[in-house]
Amino acid sequence: MSILVLGGDGYVGWPLSVKLALCHPNTPVHIVDNLGRRAWVSRCGGNSVTPIEEPTLRVDAFKKVFRQNNLHFMEMDVCSPELEALVRQLKPTVVYHLAQQCSAPYSMMGVEEAVFTVQNNEVGNMRVLWAVRQAAPDAHLIKLGTFGEYAKGGIDVAEGYFLPEYRGKTATRPMPYPRAADDIYHASKINDTNYIAIACRKWNLRVTDVMQSTIFGVSTPEIERHPSLYTRFDYDGVWGTVVNRFMAQTILGLPMSVYGTGLQRTGLMALSDAVGSLAELAERPADRGEHRVINHVTERDPCINDIAERVAEVGRSNGYHPEIRRGDYNPRGENDVEKEVYTVENHYVSSHVSHTPFESVLTTMFPQVARFSHRIRPEVFPPLVSWGPA
Repeated sequence: MSILVLGGDGYVGWPLSVKLALCHPNTPVHIVDNLGRRAWVSRCGGNSVTPIEEPTLRVDAFKKVFRQNNLHFMEMDVCSPELEALVRQLKPTVVYHLAQQCSAPYSMMGVEEAVFTVQNNEVGNMRVLWAVRQAAPDAHLIKLGTFGEYAKGGIDVAEGYFLPEYRGKTATRPMPYPRAADDIYHASKINDTNYIAIACRKWNLRVTDVMQSTIFGVSTPEIERHPSLYTRFDYDGVWGTVVNRFMAQTILGLPMSVYGTGLQRTGLMALSDAVGSLAELAERPADRGEHRVINHVTERDPCINDIAERVAEVGRSNGYHPEIRRGDYNPRGENDVEKEVYTVENHYVSSHVSHTPFESVLTTMFPQVARFSHRIRPEVFPPLVSWGPA
């Protein structure tokens, strides 16, 4: 048995790799990453609030802290033809695919960023599917998708497949829940899911497609053990997710910048919960030929205004004086007049994943992030990208 983590140097990929190596001490866990995320963030003027080590130093720290030698790193691009040879050599039992450009704003910055997103995400995904088909057809592929693939039209969101009804007729077999995108990044992820479905139907691959909600947090129990094990924490207008950005702004005494009306809904999941759940999937393989879809979300109902208010409440209890400002920016043209009401199915998460309360995660995050507040650059908070016409 061996485990392959593509994109294992990233925000989620690194703590996931550490978790997997500790859960399977007699199993080699191979990280493959081209270190693109570090370069892309730097190019946009951002940085990780938490200092992060180079990959080889991270792996060395893992060996020293945990006295294990089963975590390995290799620099490689998943878009390269060499990926299939590596899969053939390692014969992994489980393959995690997290090696993608994951920023919607970055994908909308310009034509080069849009083309790069399509090439990196869709070509890389295709390389992974073919490598597994050719060299490890019985492996369990766990692909990190995004909850943003789903079309939000006011109806309840099914977990991947459902039986739709239209004009009095009900589908005779499950069909994919409608998908829609407002940016190049999410469109690339929709295409990934389409290709995965083909690979399961025609090649008999076993794939778990994780529709991941927005992840927030700075640590997991494993990487808290030593500063050299920390994962990255982005907060800027291109790469920073909403909770992390609000927290960084609050710590610096700047107003939380709510885009648009703030009524747009999103889903959330704590980093520790997401990593723990993803790691457990290594022991819960999909069946051969099964395209298993999981809605990876624990906080299913908040809108952006709700999130800002909850961050502000915890901020006040930690001695800060948070301010919420709306209307300064609306890069995505989000003008919701009311918070949408719909239910999100998450059968797998509700039955297999422990849910760490939002406020308790925020309470631990504030001192963790404040420790490195001198590394926060306030000039990178404003969004650099507009979704509208040129």
